[in-house]
Amino acid sequence: MSLLLKDDTQLTQYQKAGGVRLLEGDTQTHIKLEAYTPNSPPLKHIKHLLVCCKSYATMDAIRPWRQHLSGGAQIVLLQNGMGSAQILQRALPKANIYCAISTDGAWRKASFDVVRAGAGETTIGSFSDHLLAEEIPSSIQCLLKASQETPSTPRLSIAWHTDIRTPMWHKLAVNSVINALTAIYQCTNGELIDHPQARPRLEQLCVETQDVMARVGIAPLGQGLLHTALRILQQTSHNKSSMLQDCQANRATEIEAINGYIIQQGALYHLPCAGHKQVCEDLRRICAS
Repeated sequence: MSLLLKDDTQLTQYQKAGGVRLLEGDTQTHIKLEAYTPNSPPLKHIKHLLVCCKSYATMDAIRPWRQHLSGGAQIVLLQNGMGSAQILQRALPKANIYCAISTDGAWRKASFDVVRAGAGETTIGSFSDHLLAEEIPSSIQCLLKASQETPSTPRLSIAWHTDIRTPMWHKLAVNSVINALTAIYQCTNGELIDHPQARPRLEQLCVETQDVMARVGIAPLGQGLLHTALRILQQTSHNKSSMLQDCQANRATEIEAINGYIIQQGALYHLPCAGHKQVCEDLRRICAS
């Protein structure tokens, strides 16, 4: 296993940090991996690649390494939003693309200091149409096995899903009705629940999102999107969404891969998605100000 960094500056920071430090409660785990940059790539072709950058940065992150990928490379995308997998597949038609979603919570205390804020579950499944949904590649089988047999290290709960698009859509749906609104109203998740302006918009977004999901053929969330969203807001009441954090730090947001993707899919069925369009406009205006 090795780490691919974007440039020599990042490599210097990594070497100075002595690797990656994972903090979980009172436990610290130091992980030192071989690190490479596009200027000093690995000698062998890359057969397995985990991509966990922002969705909008996917192609820029992979492009410098494209010539170093093996012909049938296995690429796992671990990110919010949807749409990047389709773009990547068009660029690399022979690549075997898998998608993963996670409910694990983590944040960076420093460049290579990661704080694990909460244990959840990571779900992986095949995305490429030429892959069999039931066929788990040996590399991912090793991950599944390791997640069950390594109690001495920070444990990850990993599961295989034969229809990864459904949980991806469910996560997208929840993110689409929460994240942008918290960024627009500059509030924590819990404050969104009874916010006089945001709450009616949240309910409208839920209706629009469920309409799009139904047209696309995605099974609805078991307890309904609104109930699920409110439950998550209560469970994470003190949290700031990643979109709010990006907005406050003047970073690009993933609005196009979340609400923008729902608008795009709705347009295929002539659904106006007026609420989603409005939050996109509002957030763009806030970020530009």
